[in-house]
Amino acid sequence: MSKARVATEWLMVCSGCHISLLDIHEAILDVLAKADIVRSPVLADVKEFVPADVGIITGGIRNEHNIHVAKEMRKNCKIIVALGSCACFGGTPGLANMYTNEDIFKTVYTDCMGVDNPLGREPRDDVPPLTEKVTPLSSVIDVDVIVPGCPPVPELIATGVMSLLEGKPLDLPNQSVCEPCPREKDHTKITELKRWYRSAGEELDPDRCFLEQGYVCVGPVTWGLCDARCTKVGVPCRGCHGPLNPDPEKGTDPGQDTTSFLGTLASQVPMEEVLEAMGNDPISILYQHQYPYSNLGKLKERKE
Repeated sequence: MSKARVATEWLMVCSGCHISLLDIHEAILDVLAKADIVRSPVLADVKEFVPADVGIITGGIRNEHNIHVAKEMRKNCKIIVALGSCACFGGTPGLANMYTNEDIFKTVYTDCMGVDNPLGREPRDDVPPLTEKVTPLSSVIDVDVIVPGCPPVPELIATGVMSLLEGKPLDLPNQSVCEPCPREKDHTKITELKRWYRSAGEELDPDRCFLEQGYVCVGPVTWGLCDARCTKVGVPCRGCHGPLNPDPEKGTDPGQDTTSFLGTLASQVPMEEVLEAMGNDPISILYQHQYPYSNLGKLKERKE
């Protein structure tokens, strides 16, 4: 019986999702028993694009080279998997969409602390032109399967890859992070919102819901594919597995949903305190991993 052919590629990405493919540990043996990896920049310097049954792409779209690679992968692969929140939703690099490319170049190459560039030169030769905005993979090609996370948890990667190789549907649970989270909830309204750094010491109850202790946690509107790993070890959810029921056509607005439940829970908290609890940067808290994909991000794009 012939093995399936798997190709991988990374675009605008930190490489964490690609490295996470190795974090499935012994399950990699099950994958290799059913598949041959025919292209992978993290494993070999392969230049050509070759036919494959499954193409796994990490990272979003940030420059013209990303677009070219994504389209070549789509042409050569029967199934395309967007792996990680950058590929699925734009990820944390998508927060750059709040600024123009000119602002970003100026910050990085002239204004940033530690930069010694008195002539203000920017690298332009042989550098792929940036796209106007950071966008998810689905903005340039059709995507068959999304496996979000920053990075996705190993069990999710292993289950997803094996399902595809065995021709089975990938059945992902339709639940928020709150469902597997063991922290106790009594639906108490809060009178204070606090920055996360203030949780050190005995102030934090290790068994009670973060929100009900006054710490911003976006678990209620985040896709619970992670088994609530962060909240179980004492860290509020920051939404890295993306919004519940994502729809690439309509987009979603988890930030709006978060604002709604914060408004209900913290109706007695002054707005100044709400903003301070978010570091006076609510966009980076409410849309940390999916700003380009959100309705707010798309609205800003339409206005511009």
